[in-house]
Amino acid sequence: MEKPEKLIVFDLDGTLHRTDAFAVKVHQIVQAEMEYPVQTAEQIRSTFGAPSSEYLPALLPGSDKETQRRYVHRIIQVENEYLHLAEAYEGCTEMLAQMRLDGWVTAVCSNSSTRYISAILSALQLEQLIDVIQPLDADAGHKGVSLARLLKKVQPQKALMVGDTIFDLNAARENNLPFIGCLYGFRPAEMAAADRKVSSVSEIPAAAKELLFS
Repeated sequence: MEKPEKLIVFDLDGTLHRTDAFAVKVHQIVQAEMEYPVQTAEQIRSTFGAPSSEYLPALLPGSDKETQRRYVHRIIQVENEYLHLAEAYEGCTEMLAQMRLDGWVTAVCSNSSTRYISAILSALQLEQLIDVIQPLDADAGHKGVSLARLLKKVQPQKALMVGDTIFDLNAARENNLPFIGCLYGFRPAEMAAADRKVSSVSEIPAAAKELLFS
């Protein structure tokens, strides 16, 4: 890929993907199977966007590493059965198409695996509108490192990030990127320090243009 003029980096869950449309049910099924307390939708949603080192202990209180490993393996199996329920936020297809039309290279940087990112983008029919994906590599530790690797790979002249959690905001700050906070996502209270805030997907193109070229 040639060095692009401008890159827009999206978080996935809570930014493009309405994760709760299918993930809440998946977690509840597996929690019941493994005889852990079945958590409420609100409790499960509160873990979205966090790295596994944080969300697994929250979902399985008191669990050990082997139990968490088995849980993740079973989640993957059940997710495949429910991917047909996955939903993009309204307007994502049109927004991403507009960004590409306006000359942006599009990327997803997520605290998830390549398998998960690819499966979700395919289920949402967004895969053809995303140029680059960056998972959380095993040795990365946190999203700031993943974002740095993405920027090194793409080497854009200018870039910004879009997300809905403090993990996204912190990653952007660590890499000196402007940040658009999604108030429609899972953690709007964490978006107070965002450079721009959007209440819907349709507001992203204008916010990105204003933020990067103001």
